[in-house]
Amino acid sequence: MDKKKRLIQLTEGILLCCVIVVMTLLCIGIIKKEVKNTKGKLTETTGWYRIQDNKKVQVDLNQKIKTDTQGKLVLYNDTIAQKYKGYLMTTKAAKYSVRIYAGDQLIYQYSDSNFHRNDQMKSKLSCDARIPEQGKKGTVIKIIYQNGSNGIYDLDDILVGRGDVVMGFHVQQEIVGIVMIAIMFFLSFVALTTGIYLKHFKLNSTRFLNIAAFLALSGIWFLSDSALAQEYTSFPALTGMISFYAFMLMSVPMVHFVKNTLKFEKYKVLDVINLLFYANALIQGILNKCLKIHMVHMLFVTHVLLFIAVITIVVLMIEEYRRTKDSELKIIMNAFGIMAVAGVLSLCMYWKLEIPFYGTIFEVGVLIFEQLLLTSIFVNLVEQAKTRSELEVYERLLKEDRMTGINNRTAFEEQLQDIEDHAQDYDNAALIFMDVDGLKNTNDLYGHNAGDELIISAALCIKNVFATYGKCYRIGGDEFCVLIFDSIENMDELLKQMDQEIIKYNRNNRYYLSITRGVSFLKDTEGKQKKISDWKYEADQDMYCNKKRRNINDRL
Repeated sequence: MDKKKRLIQLTEGILLCCVIVVMTLLCIGIIKKEVKNTKGKLTETTGWYRIQDNKKVQVDLNQKIKTDTQGKLVLYNDTIAQKYKGYLMTTKAAKYSVRIYAGDQLIYQYSDSNFHRNDQMKSKLSCDARIPEQGKKGTVIKIIYQNGSNGIYDLDDILVGRGDVVMGFHVQQEIVGIVMIAIMFFLSFVALTTGIYLKHFKLNSTRFLNIAAFLALSGIWFLSDSALAQEYTSFPALTGMISFYAFMLMSVPMVHFVKNTLKFEKYKVLDVINLLFYANALIQGILNKCLKIHMVHMLFVTHVLLFIAVITIVVLMIEEYRRTKDSELKIIMNAFGIMAVAGVLSLCMYWKLEIPFYGTIFEVGVLIFEQLLLTSIFVNLVEQAKTRSELEVYERLLKEDRMTGINNRTAFEEQLQDIEDHAQDYDNAALIFMDVDGLKNTNDLYGHNAGDELIISAALCIKNVFATYGKCYRIGGDEFCVLIFDSIENMDELLKQMDQEIIKYNRNNRYYLSITRGVSFLKDTEGKQKKISDWKYEADQDMYCNKKRRNINDRL
């Protein structure tokens, strides 16, 4: 079951990563590079008029104008075609499906035939028209507005300037969004790097990867939904689709974050929410492709799902906080509360007030949300690292012999258990049991300090020879052992080096050191692996025989 769950999580993660990478590459490639680098300044145009009762009526821009009927509004200008040849005209009038003529020549027409937008989305778009450089004298610029609400048209200023100036003006209008998008991608990179770093050290990295995915999808959505991207794209339909799919999927990694960080795996409703997000994206894509239903007409479904998801998560957090009073949960709960408020405000601006800059509020909410989450996680990470360090020190003390500084019996038994549990990972190994000879006599004759000196010296001799090739342990008062995983074929040479270390010690010290050894190999001569109990028994018996032989030789 665990393998199946891990496979599902891995597949989902790979698919999300692919979506993010593809969307990012597409966002990079959709921006046109057709704006000329010329110098100049942006100028407000004047002299606009309309024809009413066969008379010219002067029109002041940046105000609301009501037509007599609910039909079109047509503005004329007799001067700018000659004065600003080759310049760009720009105005926010996409929601009125404007057409701009220079004389009889159509120089601009807004159309969303490739990708349908509603009035909220159109309101933030600028319409740029290039005035012909070879215009005839007396050419009249004509702008036709249509589809005004109850015949009322809220006119924006009509500005004119060189290409780079108009481009700079659009960038200036979007500068806040550009900065926030850049911050999102930067934070996504930081979270991704941190997650990979933690994964390398086998620490909990999933939540950082979840945040990285959320920030990347959020950044892609804000970028593709921005007026700048939609105005300068060569692929408006593709840009719009990227925007909608990023918006539909951006909450998926955040739901995973809640599950992984707050241990909410028990709440299966979160899995249902993610399935609904995936199903929503899939079904909307099918309806758009097969039935030609515009994505914008299905947008409310995603909004409803987001509202349900946020409310569900907040309710679960409140319930869990009442039970646990966890400080990290409180911070995350506050972060979700801030994003929920920002989301509700954005929806009100979008649906009720029809304010075009609905995304800015949500961008700010997302940044505050992520800042709180990252701060909380990093603080928690520091605390975990401190606790982990303390536990490692405590664990090392538990497995370390205080007198000699080498591993103790607890560490030895754990290593044997690991060998037994993962026998297939071990090609062969050697077990050497060692016993300090005559330690009791030394204690009786010279005192326990002398005996302690012999034990410490024995440990030092053993480490000097075997530490490079294996692990050394003190498993009893005068008992040592060594586990060797490398250079088993050089065992005789290692034992000779051990003898030389003991001789060197005895040459310069007053207490005589003698160590009896017994050796056993994990695999027998036929290559069959022994039981751990048999392996230990053989080494112990070999040591016993060697000690008995040494005692006989000493008596002789």
